[in-house]
Amino acid sequence: MKRYRCFCKSSDDCPWKINGTKHKEQSAVEVTILVDRHTCVSTMRVKTTNPSQKWVASKAVDILRDNPKVGAKELQDKLQSQHKVTICYDTIWRGKEKALAEVYGKWEESFELLFRWKAELLKRCPGSVVEIEVLEGGGEVYFHSFFCALKPCIDGFLEGCRSHLSIDATSLNGRWNGQLATAIGVDGHNWMYPVGYSFIASETQDNWTWFVQQLKKTIDDPPLLAICSDACKGLENVVKNIFPNAEQRECFYHLMKIFVKKV
Repeated sequence: MKRYRCFCKSSDDCPWKINGTKHKEQSAVEVTILVDRHTCVSTMRVKTTNPSQKWVASKAVDILRDNPKVGAKELQDKLQSQHKVTICYDTIWRGKEKALAEVYGKWEESFELLFRWKAELLKRCPGSVVEIEVLEGGGEVYFHSFFCALKPCIDGFLEGCRSHLSIDATSLNGRWNGQLATAIGVDGHNWMYPVGYSFIASETQDNWTWFVQQLKKTIDDPPLLAICSDACKGLENVVKNIFPNAEQRECFYHLMKIFVKKV
């Protein structure tokens, strides 16, 4: 005959226990003692004794409110130290994503706030240029591109900066890929002066055309304007078509990179 004794492992003080016996000729275990009362937080109420994504999210909400930039590894160390548990990195990462969605909303839903942001910006800063382009497909509306130029930046460029613009884009790496396109001027101190910026999907001629058209809407066609860009022929053609009176220049840094590659 075999005897079995089980106790609650959540706490040594918890009275819950179950005892049983099993005879050799029987396949079932007979319960002899059952104290069906917990004074602890029972781990048997969840499917696993390991912390779940939901549990991580519930603990991470307050931490993320205090420090939104906390990383998954730092969050893992903090929760394991505070609660004396072992949590795998994947559970931490997914739980953190759930907590971020609870605190700040979902990433996808944030695009819907762009139009409210545009309305509030134009209300607070009249004369600014903000354009949002969307695509429609399958009955859904998708974000495509965005352009912004603030009124003080526009006036500062037209009234106090050199008639020179540098246009370029850099890749965005992360959850949402694309290109951050900018138009930068030069002020009287030879410092960079932001005129406008845009989010576009890629450096195609159509996207550059949209960006430069918004830029033309922003600054019109000032006299003696010089526009500097890299060796992108698509962008040069777009600038030539939209700013036919502007002098085109190529970035010396990009010319040197091309020269080094061909030497």
